[in-house]
Amino acid sequence: MAVVDLAPRLPQFDTLDFDEFHAEELPRRLAAGNGRLAAGIGAGALVKRFAWKLDDGRSVTYEIADGEVRITPGDDAELVVRLSEQNWSNYVAELWTWVGLLYTDAAEMVRGDFGLFEDFEPVLLAMYHGRPLYEGWAPTVDLTRSFAPGDDPEEMRRFFSEAGFLHIKGVFSAEEVDAFRREVERQRSAATPDDHRSWWATNADGEEVCCRVTHMDDRSDLMLGLTDDRRLDAIGALAGDDFAAYPERGDGVSVVIKLPDIVEGLADLPWHRDCGTGGHSITCPTVNIGIQLDECNEANGQLHYLAGSYRSSNRARQVRDDWPTVAVSASPGDVTVHYGHTLHAAPPPTAAPETGGRRTVYVSYHTPIWAEFIPPGQGYNDILFKDGGRIRSPEEHQEQSG
Repeated sequence: MAVVDLAPRLPQFDTLDFDEFHAEELPRRLAAGNGRLAAGIGAGALVKRFAWKLDDGRSVTYEIADGEVRITPGDDAELVVRLSEQNWSNYVAELWTWVGLLYTDAAEMVRGDFGLFEDFEPVLLAMYHGRPLYEGWAPTVDLTRSFAPGDDPEEMRRFFSEAGFLHIKGVFSAEEVDAFRREVERQRSAATPDDHRSWWATNADGEEVCCRVTHMDDRSDLMLGLTDDRRLDAIGALAGDDFAAYPERGDGVSVVIKLPDIVEGLADLPWHRDCGTGGHSITCPTVNIGIQLDECNEANGQLHYLAGSYRSSNRARQVRDDWPTVAVSASPGDVTVHYGHTLHAAPPPTAAPETGGRRTVYVSYHTPIWAEFIPPGQGYNDILFKDGGRIRSPEEHQEQSG
């Protein structure tokens, strides 16, 4: 699979004019309330002056001061990001994030670094889109609750809408899970680091190990059948009747394999959102359904969700102890469900099943805009393939690039 820059392939997102946006559109958004919101978030940022600098020399600085956002020409700022006008426009449209700009080598840090960019990004999201920063939340639902397939769909919908995640027990039978396991292991054993259909990492023994296989539906009628499974369709419909699976795009039907003792590679994702590289404006809301093939518990890197976080941004993946985080324990045949924009994580396992890793098969449900803008055979995660199947963490990528 070729690594492509998706954003320029989205013609219906017109390129913004840098000067016009800063003279007219952004002041309008700030005056409508985004300025007050962004200034409040910016009060806690590591830097107070951020500048865009285009390749043609034009530049603008955003300054957080006296409870407001000030826009001034020039790049007199602690953090200066240089890029093309097209990539700047793609960023404003949320076709890229700081991570997407990093992995596509589309931005140069003239002053400051990508860590500061990550920290300041919630300020930009508030300025451009009015997105609040997650600052805690008092749920009205029991966040420890699990559901069964026969439970009231309206109760599940209410829980999902409020919490941004869901746990449904016993959706698939033991016989079905065994069949999924066999197919996963068949494709896992056939995967190679250069196939662009699998992710690889290095363990403490120096071994290259496969931690993810994508597009399993291309090579398996069993996995392809999951994209038209009435049980999964009903779960996807909890978010709306227009949600459907589009396996030919994105990662298709994939499996994530949690392995212990990984020392290099992006096998253990920290707190993140599934639109973390970009595309929020076309990929979200996404409903990601995980079919558990092994016990999911603390020892093997169980899933953690930050409840209610899918409506907000977060600063530098920070999660406070007093926020409503939920660790989900699940059994084979259970499914876990989350919105792609829900902040979630799966810490490194301290042990693994005899199979060599905890396995979860994922099927994603999108609205039609996803198929309209994402070409078949492509997805945002393609930009992560920089070194064969080794998917570097942002820190590793910056070290290799710097």
